[in-house]
Amino acid sequence: MIDTTHNKILEVAAKIFSEKGYNATSMREIAETLNITKAALYYHFSGKEAIFSACITGSLDKMVQTYEDLAKSNDPIWDKLETMIGGIFTFSQSRPYTFKLITLLISQNFDRDIDKRMLRNFFKRQQKSINTIVQKGVKQGEIRDDIPVNLLASGISGLIHYTTGPKIKKFLKINYTKEEQINYLIKLLKGGFAKR
Repeated sequence: MIDTTHNKILEVAAKIFSEKGYNATSMREIAETLNITKAALYYHFSGKEAIFSACITGSLDKMVQTYEDLAKSNDPIWDKLETMIGGIFTFSQSRPYTFKLITLLISQNFDRDIDKRMLRNFFKRQQKSINTIVQKGVKQGEIRDDIPVNLLASGISGLIHYTTGPKIKKFLKINYTKEEQINYLIKLLKGGFAKR
């Protein structure tokens, strides 16, 4: 991720939003935390709502666009899953507060609702892409075909997103490199949970 003023504003705002909530966050506080003037902050964003919205939609759109690109690809499913795991890992490391904010919103544990249609649209796009990735994997004989595709896709998506977020890694004292995280999750996805 390119470290621009725009991205710095979004991550600082996401930190404050995720710690204090939407209502207790002010433009003044965001500006002071960034050590810039409110005028400079308003140069980049028209107000708190615009910053909040950009925190969510920009990140979700990039993630979903990556999944849609992977769904169009004819690469092996394991390469696609490695890309997904690596992408979530990088996002959760480089933008931990944005990741936390999105998690709070999804779990409905936040003091402000967001446009539910917008959120549903992102998740529909994401699930459609992951279903397509899994369906191609089944068709190409790379993964099992005895479980419905939508259940496989949901299980894979949940495993990747849940185990790669910063909160769960901190809580469970999971401290792996990106490569280790990818290797362990791919090994689990390929081999399942049964002892061999």
